[in-house]
Amino acid sequence: MSHPCPHACGVLLCHPLSTFAFPHQRKLEATVELLQQQKLEARSLKSQEEEKVAEWKNTVSRERERIEKEFEKLHDFLDEEEEKLQRKLKQEEKRTATKLRNNVTQLAKQCQALGKLTTEIKERSQQPPLGLLKVRSLKIFDVALLRSENIQAQKQAVVSAELQDTYNIPTIRIFEFLNQFKGELQMTLDSKSAHPSLLLSEDGQSVSHGGARQELPDYPERFDPYVFVLGSLRITAGRCYWEVEVGDQTEWDIGVCREAVKRKGKGPLSPQAGFWRMWLRNGDQYKVLLSHPITLSVKQKPKRVGIYLDYKGGEVSFYNVTHQTHLYTYSGAFRDALRPFFSPGLSQGGRSASPLVVCPSMDQNEG
Repeated sequence: MSHPCPHACGVLLCHPLSTFAFPHQRKLEATVELLQQQKLEARSLKSQEEEKVAEWKNTVSRERERIEKEFEKLHDFLDEEEEKLQRKLKQEEKRTATKLRNNVTQLAKQCQALGKLTTEIKERSQQPPLGLLKVRSLKIFDVALLRSENIQAQKQAVVSAELQDTYNIPTIRIFEFLNQFKGELQMTLDSKSAHPSLLLSEDGQSVSHGGARQELPDYPERFDPYVFVLGSLRITAGRCYWEVEVGDQTEWDIGVCREAVKRKGKGPLSPQAGFWRMWLRNGDQYKVLLSHPITLSVKQKPKRVGIYLDYKGGEVSFYNVTHQTHLYTYSGAFRDALRPFFSPGLSQGGRSASPLVVCPSMDQNEG
């Protein structure tokens, strides 16, 4: 038997228990409505996130394209700069080679003329004494002498074998690259390696020449007679970069060397002997050394010099930090442990009184 709805809605309930089930049914219906609403919101959020994903991909794509284009510009610029420098170097090579060849040709002609004249004079000198006294013969000798003087007067133009132009390699953002190889590891100077005339600061960050020798223990690792001191850093891998304050010094010598270099007595200071160095003499003569010294064309005097070492790549590069330019790069291969080395030069009437200062700390970065 059916019963009318107790809420007077006109609906007949099929069972007396329906009166008790109805509130639960309404709760379920409300829950379904809530879940459907949450589903719609989730779909909306999903759609928004999908749009974000697409937008993010586009953003990354645009940034990637921007990076590629910027580096393409940079490569184009560097290619152009390289082409300019190579063209400039080729022109100087051709110009100087032509002058040198002209000198060689001129000297060859002089040698030939002098040889011919020498033969003539020898032949004339073989004449009997009476023939040598003839006026005609004397005139011949006067002419020969004049010819000889003319040949000797044709001197060659002096042609320098050094590069005359400057070939500065662009260092766009290079120092941002170099600075990543500085770290918090403090490098100090190794007092046991220091020549007896060197004075090290208490913090081990600077060195100057004291003039007189100090009474110090003669450690096997101490340099003598070369006025050198090593840095404490021992490099066997990776890349690192440090800077040296050279100020207005008139002479100094800095670079890297093999840890096992000869410390006692004199010897070569070349890469073959384990030294990769750059030095200054007389206030304006900057040099490096391969099989023979090479004079660098340095237009702007550096007060701070940077040294970058790529152990795996076999490179030691020197930079003018003051004017943000490249100075020189050694290329080769390293097999043994390397150490930084420093020399403030000799104190000469106060001209080299200022110390060399190891400016930043540095660290090794594996790579």
